[in-house]
Amino acid sequence: MSLSKVKMLQVSKCLIGLAVMVLQSCEVADERRDKLCGNWESVDGKPDVLVYKEGEAYKVTVFKRSGLRRKLKPETYLLQEENGNLFMNTGFRIDVSYNEATDVLTFSPNGDYIRVKNFGHGEDTGICD
Repeated sequence: MSLSKVKMLQVSKCLIGLAVMVLQSCEVADERRDKLCGNWESVDGKPDVLVYKEGEAYKVTVFKRSGLRRKLKPETYLLQEENGNLFMNTGFRIDVSYNEATDVLTFSPNGDYIRVKNFGHGEDTGICD
């Protein structure tokens, strides 16, 4: 099978365009996840969470109290993306969404979380760089 130069150029243009789109979508997804980084507290009294970046992965640590002495026991989960939707798997899927306008992080079904400010200075404690 022989392809003409014109057909090869057309195929090459399509492949380059596809590669550019894939790279841009990865960058946008990382920027979106970077906005989630920091300490979050539940508005409903649920356990606090920390969202951070480790290498190329984004992780969510949930600070639960367990046992008779109510010791703090952190559990960490990978923040994943599927079809543009963020979620974490804790044994069952928990969907994660973020409202940038109100700076509210929502875990379905655990409810809304607000960002913890850094020692009253009004700075967020995001740790994704």
